[in-house]
Amino acid sequence: MTPLPFKSAIQSVHPYQPGKPISEVQRELGLRKVVKLASNENALGSSPKAIRAVKRALSQSQFYPDGGCYYLTQKLAATLKVPGAQIVIGNGSNELIELLARGFLTPGDEVLSSEQTFLVYPILSQVTGAKYVTVPLKDWRYDLDALLGKITPRTRIIFIANPNNPTGTYVNAAEVRRFLEAVPPRVLVCFDEAYVDFAEARDFPDMLELVRRGRWPNVAILRTFSKAYGLAGFRVGYGIFSAEVASYLHKIRQPFNVNHFAQVAAEAALSDKAFLKKTQKMVRDGRRFFYRELSRLGLPWLPSEANFILVNVQTDGQALFEAMLQRGVIVRSMKAYGLPEWLRITIGLETENRLCLKALEACLGKGAKAPGRKKK
Repeated sequence: MTPLPFKSAIQSVHPYQPGKPISEVQRELGLRKVVKLASNENALGSSPKAIRAVKRALSQSQFYPDGGCYYLTQKLAATLKVPGAQIVIGNGSNELIELLARGFLTPGDEVLSSEQTFLVYPILSQVTGAKYVTVPLKDWRYDLDALLGKITPRTRIIFIANPNNPTGTYVNAAEVRRFLEAVPPRVLVCFDEAYVDFAEARDFPDMLELVRRGRWPNVAILRTFSKAYGLAGFRVGYGIFSAEVASYLHKIRQPFNVNHFAQVAAEAALSDKAFLKKTQKMVRDGRRFFYRELSRLGLPWLPSEANFILVNVQTDGQALFEAMLQRGVIVRSMKAYGLPEWLRITIGLETENRLCLKALEACLGKGAKAPGRKKK
């Protein structure tokens, strides 16, 4: 029997592993109450305006969606103050990362990014046959100078998650400007801003303003409705590019890549300023709660500009994750990121945050020996 022509680059890919859904944990462990703080979802739910808009749109289910996402694009253009010709809507921002990989990478090309960042970057680079090159984090942040030092004639794309997932850290405006001034214009620099709505640092870079000025046409910005607007189940994100790059990406995206209800939900969510502010306050208060309580437990944590916190549990993080799972609390093990003693905790409602802390404290034994704790 002749073997099928599977691509070796794809055969060696380790698929992205999402966090377990609540229903699966309930079924597997027989639990009634489960708190999920693993996937950086919005604990407040979805924008109420978005839900109402989708209910009204259900009567249009028999029609194909608008292939060009016209109304959502125009609403985004007015909100962001950029031309609609520079916006591309995607089935989540993940699809836009895939479009960039398909559009700009060929076997032998190179993609630059950092260690301990979004796991989709290496997967999609590898699928295209490109070489994924990383540099270590510096003080838990992207080391932009080190990235500059890794640029070669084969470099095509640089991915920078800002704020970074899973650390919650960021690179500031001055660092970004110096970096862009040194990057060759032939290299596409993609700033993945999935968590930008939670960033409060005064020196956080205003990438939209840089794009508006048009000085760096090789800059791309990716954003999503999944986090702050609570539309993760709808899968809708968007990218802001130069008009030339946007036109190029439209040539390779699927003709109906964003379903009708996702478009309707996202357009309505953009008008729901009250829900956005409520979400931001929940995250702000939740971060302060965890900062205080994790410090009380003597557990190191990283200041975050996102809706999650990375905490060093000083023990086997995978074992602790499983122990907390038995108590009905789902957090995220960082083993796949090469951080075996760390957990990532999504900010939830106040009650969920307290339940998470209670489970964490109980599983750690309030400072006693925890699962897999190293001997001193």
